[in-house]
Amino acid sequence: MVFLHGRTANELFATTAVDIAHSSVIPFLLNYTRANSTGIIFQRTYANCYYNPCPDRHIVEIVIYGQGVNTTGYFDNGQVWVAGAKMQLTFTIFIVMLWVAAETSFGGPVIHLVVEPIERMVRMLSMLMKDPLGYSETSEYKNLVREEDGTANGWYWTKEMIRGMETHFLMSTIQRIGNLLRVGFGSAGAEIIRDNLERVRGRNEDVLFLNKQGGTVSCIFLFCDIRQFTDATESLQEEVFVFTNRIANVVHSICNSYGGSANKNIGDAFLVSWRLDETPIKEDANDDPFRENSNYKSKGNHADKALLSVVKICMALQYDQYFTDGMSDAAKNKLMTKLSNRNGPLVQMGFGLHAGTAVQGAIGSQRKLDATYIGESVERSEFLESSTKSYGVPILMSDSFYNLLEPANRRRCRKVDQLLILSEEFGNLSDPHEILESGERMSVYTFDMDIDALWRSVPDDEVDISDRGSTVGTGAVQSLRNRRRLSRSSASKSLSSTEARRGLLRSTSNEGRRNLWRRGDIEKAMHEAAAVDQATEKARELVLPNCTHQYTDKSWLEPDIKKIRREYVSNGIIFPKYQEGLKAYYAKDWEHARNCFELVLSQRDDGPSRYFLKLIADHGGVPPKKFIAYNVVRG
Repeated sequence: MVFLHGRTANELFATTAVDIAHSSVIPFLLNYTRANSTGIIFQRTYANCYYNPCPDRHIVEIVIYGQGVNTTGYFDNGQVWVAGAKMQLTFTIFIVMLWVAAETSFGGPVIHLVVEPIERMVRMLSMLMKDPLGYSETSEYKNLVREEDGTANGWYWTKEMIRGMETHFLMSTIQRIGNLLRVGFGSAGAEIIRDNLERVRGRNEDVLFLNKQGGTVSCIFLFCDIRQFTDATESLQEEVFVFTNRIANVVHSICNSYGGSANKNIGDAFLVSWRLDETPIKEDANDDPFRENSNYKSKGNHADKALLSVVKICMALQYDQYFTDGMSDAAKNKLMTKLSNRNGPLVQMGFGLHAGTAVQGAIGSQRKLDATYIGESVERSEFLESSTKSYGVPILMSDSFYNLLEPANRRRCRKVDQLLILSEEFGNLSDPHEILESGERMSVYTFDMDIDALWRSVPDDEVDISDRGSTVGTGAVQSLRNRRRLSRSSASKSLSSTEARRGLLRSTSNEGRRNLWRRGDIEKAMHEAAAVDQATEKARELVLPNCTHQYTDKSWLEPDIKKIRREYVSNGIIFPKYQEGLKAYYAKDWEHARNCFELVLSQRDDGPSRYFLKLIADHGGVPPKKFIAYNVVRG
């Protein structure tokens, strides 16, 4: 423009100069004007706008001021605008691509490794709040686990890398806390955990609220106790915890697999519960919260599951090696020696099953808290367990529990006795009529099992009945027990050969001992028994359930259960003759009752039959004058 300002001073050359400039160096010139104070001297216009019509924002005005004359040029800046727009678009695309790359490289990991795990933690805490005990069995929890597994499967991170993240550590910590809450509080503590979590939600509080009253629930209670636990404690000392926890693992694993919830561990005893469905009844302000309610319902076969759990536990207790694993040789030797006089497996337990109401709640303070059940029903289950020692059976169940069983399972049980339980306030009554009016009637049942049949090398139907028709100390069953005890001693190296020989002679009846001496074959018998049992132990290892089992009626038709029941099912004398003897006993026909019980004992060692024969013998075979048709138990 400065150059043209001088060249267009001569009007003759002005047009030529502007055209030459437009065609060469300034093709985007739209208008050139030369003017002075009086007006326009020269003007040249070109219609070559990049856009037509040309937008005002694309026009650039340049003015050159001279002495009395000014020149103005209007230029089309559209190409510059287009070039700038293309550059900006290119830059924007580059930024977007860079952002996408950064998102893929950094945003993805942040979302998948930080944001999503935190969201899962929040969901996990919500599940803990809703159901502190059963959250791990819900579909929501299983979906959460699948999502967590999918994080590793869907990206280039390995599971080892995921497990090394702090978020995974926090998630694992929450799960462990949930497991500790479940283990520490048990089924009775679920409401306590839920109520306290709900109460402090959205508040900055860490106070444990214990002022809420307990609630009445209907449950099946299983109380089980370890036999001769004092002897085990004396023998094992500090290693008794290894022994006890092994037993607890068996009891809790099996019961949990069939819907039971562990509640209390009381040294040598365990309390497990199954919640029942109760028909609503009209409440009265003066009602006793501990009273029994007959409106129990078990829609989920809880009673059948509880009984099956006990049967499975009794079968699992036969695996002696499982309970001694982890012990030192010295402790194992002491335990074996201490229990060498006892027949049967190393671990023996008693079980009491009762259905009733109890109050669940928290007992303790801010420093120590126990969630438990309180009520007469819990005491009834403990009473039934302690009574198993008197009747010589491993299992006793009340009629309230028995009535919840399926008809097929009720037929599998045997009525052992009929009790009349007197509370402490009526403990001094002596008049039969007053006793009958004041006492609580209860029929008790048992589930008969021939556990030793699991370890026999020949089927039951190949064993002659005369071999099983014996009293304590004779027959195939007692011989099997002797061999299994010998196997424990030999396999664990806990007894010397001399001590093992003494154990064999102590546990064998006089007739069996004479036969062994006659054959001169004690060492051979010991060697063969140990060899057979060691081979059997290797073939049969205890495998505990780690998940919930689906209960069906076919559960009672498993080979092992059929095996332990075969002798009772095939024998047509034990059950009918025992029931006949029980009726005769309470009908005061003790002579006939004695004959029935003795006939049962001729078929098999039977604890309840021995119990009633002892009662008959203690009274000289004659019923007392104030005899009533119940076994009176004074509380």
